[in-house]
Amino acid sequence: MVETGKIFRVRCVDNTLQRDTLSFGQVYDVTQDNERDGYYELSGLGRFSRSRFEVLEPPTPAETCRKSGSR
Repeated sequence: MVETGKIFRVRCVDNTLQRDTLSFGQVYDVTQDNERDGYYELSGLGRFSRSRFEVLEPPTPAETCRKSGSR
C-alpha cells in the first residue's frame, strides 16, 4: 500500500542520467514510498528508483503506527 504525506528524508547517492533533476548529496523529502515497485516519490520532482538514495531519518514510532493503522 502506498502512503501519502511526508514520511522521511533521503540523500541522493546516484544521479546518473538524472543530473538535470537530482543533485548528488542533496536531501529530498519523500512523499510516497512504494516498496513493491521500488521507488520513492519526491516532493515536486516525481518518481525515482529507491537505489538512488540513502535514508537519513527513519520513520518515527508515531509515523510507523499511522502507516500500519494501529494506535
